[in-house]
Amino acid sequence: MKLRASKPTDLPFLEQMLFEAFFWHPEQPRPEMTEFFKKPEFAKLLADWGRPGDRAVIAEVGSAPGGAAWFRFGTEADHSYGFVDSSTPELGIGVTAKYRSRGIGRALLRELINVARRAKIEALSLSVTPENFARQLYESEGFVKVGESGTSWTLLLKL
Repeated sequence: MKLRASKPTDLPFLEQMLFEAFFWHPEQPRPEMTEFFKKPEFAKLLADWGRPGDRAVIAEVGSAPGGAAWFRFGTEADHSYGFVDSSTPELGIGVTAKYRSRGIGRALLRELINVARRAKIEALSLSVTPENFARQLYESEGFVKVGESGTSWTLLLKL
């Protein structure tokens, strides 16, 4: 596995990983990806990717991408489910099903945390369903619960 910074041409893969992040449970019904992105609350999450502050890391396994982690800043009016404040970017992470539980998610998360530290960002936030096995990964890396939004928890990592 090799980690690299994302390129503009990685946007379709980031969209695929966003879809994987939402439909992480193998028994959860999945809509078609095109239908998922027709909903404004999901379409906006990577819309206009490449804005100032947007960052992403791609994990390549062999010659194929196997996972991605990204963050972007939101505002009070335009944000995702893990929003804390406009100075704290929200993190997203997805790993293709065949590469899960192999350490790729942890490697991506650690690298993105390092990217944030180098950018002098003070904290990262995210949203996770309590039943999602990734919650243990986030907590083991220092994220703590700071709130709830619907059925999900908002976690925060101070850097």
